[in-house]
Amino acid sequence: MPLLPRRLACACLILAAGTSACRRGTTKEVESEPPIPVVTEAVQLGNIRAVVSATGVVVALPGADFAAVAPVEGRIVEIPKKAGDTVKAGDVLVRFEFPSLRAEGTVRAAAARRADLRLQNAKVVQARVQKLLTAGAASQRELDEADHEVSDAEAEVALYAAAQSAADAVGQRTTIRAPFDGVVAERLHEPGDLVGSSTTDVILRVIDPHQVEVEASVRVADAGRFSDGASGRGVTTTRPAPEPLRVVSRAQPEAGATAVSVRMAFLEATALTPGTELGVEIDAEQRSNVPLVPAVAVVKDGAASAVFVAAGTQARKRQVVLGVEDAERVEIISGVKAGESIVTQGQSNLRDGSAISVSQ
Repeated sequence: MPLLPRRLACACLILAAGTSACRRGTTKEVESEPPIPVVTEAVQLGNIRAVVSATGVVVALPGADFAAVAPVEGRIVEIPKKAGDTVKAGDVLVRFEFPSLRAEGTVRAAAARRADLRLQNAKVVQARVQKLLTAGAASQRELDEADHEVSDAEAEVALYAAAQSAADAVGQRTTIRAPFDGVVAERLHEPGDLVGSSTTDVILRVIDPHQVEVEASVRVADAGRFSDGASGRGVTTTRPAPEPLRVVSRAQPEAGATAVSVRMAFLEATALTPGTELGVEIDAEQRSNVPLVPAVAVVKDGAASAVFVAAGTQARKRQVVLGVEDAERVEIISGVKAGESIVTQGQSNLRDGSAISVSQ
């Protein structure tokens, strides 16, 4: 055989042997990949209700939140109740003493005595001028001046009498009593404190725990997904059990607003006080007899969603369109159907076509 053909033949044999060896190596490598253990669950037909999540705060109904404020500046003598105590209508909440009223009373009493003396003198002068006028020894002008002095003195006496009545009324308010049965929500002062009469200087607050609501802030886009009367739940970090709620009303959204106020009533007596923040869930639209999968089975890839379907010993990635979701399950609008087995554990390690072993 000529040299060149012999060399070409040898090269072909070597190339063929190398290619065969590469193929054998690839096959061995694939066969060496162990199957990934997974847990699967069949897609079920069922019912699901969507949930609108929001944040809320406990608020008192009008007339169910009483703030104790001093009628005038004074000193607290007694506060029998502390925060968290229950009270009955008529129970003493605060007792005061008003040092300023005593000083003012002394000054006012002296002024009132002067006003009385002035009136007595004015009447004496008025009577004398009237006699002189009858005798022709005084003028009508002098009588008019005497009459005017009497009128002014009477007005001054009446003014001090009204001031004394007002002071007496304030003095009788040395005790504040509970206007209704309730709970002391907060106590902001102690006995011995000096307090003013401003509404910002609250001594303590009493609320009726049966007359509170939740005011929640809900996205405008979600406000139309439920109606008045819809059920819901409130959850706080201090109470493990959710508080059952019911939607009472929804405010009309203002132009350009992103959220709307929703009022919710407690279905049971609650220990939550006004100002308590809580998470709110409101039951929204419901779907019946639709394919459902556990929410943990859904794999997110940006805006796209997928699940892994168990096809024998392989996992097949399937794009899906999601519908209504709750805390545990999600509706599948398209992509899988009832009865198919989907991977619910182990999917984070899978790719389309991965070998799997299904754990029972």
